This record gives sequence, structure tokens and C-alpha cells, in this order.
Amino acid sequence: MGKNKIWKIKSYEGSFTDEEVVEMIKNGQLKGEDALSSRDMKKWVKIEDSIYQFYLEDKENETI
Repeated sequence: MGKNKIWKIKSYEGSFTDEEVVEMIKNGQLKGEDALSSRDMKKWVKIEDSIYQFYLEDKENETI
């Protein structure tokens, strides 16, 4: 990845980097039902439906 995408998080002010989003998920600040969007996206996507789902605590269905 050349540059970090800047994410907006529903119910949060400001923009966030990929690393910040991952940290917020790991710290429990964000849950699967929280939603993300970026300038390139036309709608909000729940974290549980995004690539960030793999950072959520419930990993019982994860394959390696």
C-alpha cells in the first residue's frame, strides 16, 4: 500500500488511518456494528462486513 486510506467512522469526528482503525478495534473502542466510510465509498460499511473483521475478538471462524 502506497498511502494510507483515510477513514471516517460513524459517530466519531475526524479521519483515521488504517493503523488507528485497527488499534481502536483491538482496544474495544470499535465493534462489528460500527461503520466506516472513505472519500471513495458511497455508503457506510459495518466493520464486521469489511476487511477489518479479522481484528474483531471473535475469530472462531477464521482460517489460516
